Amino acid sequence: MSFRWPKLRTINLALALMAAGIVSGTQAAPPAADRAPATKPRGLTPGDTIMMVAPAGELIPRRVQKAVSRLEEMGYKVIVPDDLFEVRGYLAGPDERRAAELMRAFTDPEVDAVFPGTGGYGTMRILDLLDFDAIRANPKVFIGFSDVTGLHEALATKCNLVTFHSPNPQWGLGSDDNLPEFSAQYFWRCLLAEQNKGTEGFAYEAPRWSPLGSFAGGVAEGPLCGGNLSLIASLSGSEYQLDTTGKVIFLEDVNEAPYRIDRMLRQLKLSGQLDAPAGILLGQFRKCEADGSESSLSLTEVFLDYFADAPYPVVCNFPAGHVTLNATLPLGVPVRIDAERGTVRVLENPVQAR
Repeated sequence: MSFRWPKLRTINLALALMAAGIVSGTQAAPPAADRAPATKPRGLTPGDTIMMVAPAGELIPRRVQKAVSRLEEMGYKVIVPDDLFEVRGYLAGPDERRAAELMRAFTDPEVDAVFPGTGGYGTMRILDLLDFDAIRANPKVFIGFSDVTGLHEALATKCNLVTFHSPNPQWGLGSDDNLPEFSAQYFWRCLLAEQNKGTEGFAYEAPRWSPLGSFAGGVAEGPLCGGNLSLIASLSGSEYQLDTTGKVIFLEDVNEAPYRIDRMLRQLKLSGQLDAPAGILLGQFRKCEADGSESSLSLTEVFLDYFADAPYPVVCNFPAGHVTLNATLPLGVPVRIDAERGTVRVLENPVQAR
C-alpha cells in the first residue's frame, strides 16, 4: 500500500507519515463494462435559456437573484418560476411541486439548461414522481452538487445522461464574490459549446495549496460517476443504485463524523459498489474529522481501512465538494486518474459543440 496525502489540517500526520513507508502494488484496474456511451447535452452559448429549479431544499432569494443577474449579464435568458421560493419545512415546497417544476424544465423546448438552485435535502423524495422517458428524450445541461447527487444518480441510471457535479446558483454563481476563477474555469469549460470545439478533453490543475494524494497506486480510465457519499449510500439497494463496474467513482461529503463515513463506505462495500470500479477519486471531506470530544478513528484511518489494499488506484484530495474551490466534474464522461503522477484528465469534451 502506498499513501500520499498533502499536509492538511484535517489529517492525522503521524499516521500519514507511518503509512507513507509501506510499499504498494499497482494491479491493473478491471476494464470498463461494455455499455453505450452516455448522451451528451448540447453546450451552452449566449442567448440560450436557463431555467432555475428547486428540487430539494428552500432557496435564498437574494443569492439566486444575484446568480440570475450575472447569467443575464453574460447574455443568457433565465426563467425563474413564480413559486421557485416556496417553502415547506426544510423543502422547497411539496414534492409534487418540485417534481413538476423539474419536468417542466426538461420538457420545455425553449429551455437549454436546468440549474437547481441548491441542495439541502429533498431530491430522493421526488425520484418516483419523474418521467425518465421524457427526460431521456430531452437531454439538457444539468448541474449541481450535494443533495442534487440524488438526481445525478437517477439521470445516470435511468437516462444514461451526462450531468455536471458543479457549483450551483446559491453557493457559487450567487455568492457575494461570484465563482472564484478556479471554479469558473472548469464550470464554463464543461458547459460552453465554444470551449468544446477542437482538442478533446482537458486536464485539471490542482491548486498549489491542495496537491492530489493517493491511497493506492496505479492508473485507471473509465466513465466518471458518483457525487455526495451520503446520497450514494442512501440510494444503495434501490433501482437508482449506480453500476460502478469499470467506472471511476467520485466521492465527497461534509459534516459527517468518521464513523458515519465508515458506515456509508461499508454500505457501498456490502452492496458491491466497491468491488470492481476502475478507480476512486476522493474529493473534499469538509468538517469530517473527529471533534476530539470522544475516542474515534481519524478520517485517514477510515480511508486506509477501505482502500489501503485496493486493487485499483485511489486518488484523494481532489478540489471538489462543499468547498469554495469546487471544480466541475462531467459525470458519465470517460476520465483518467493517475495516482503516481497525481493527475486527473477528462478524456472527451463533455458537451456537444454547435
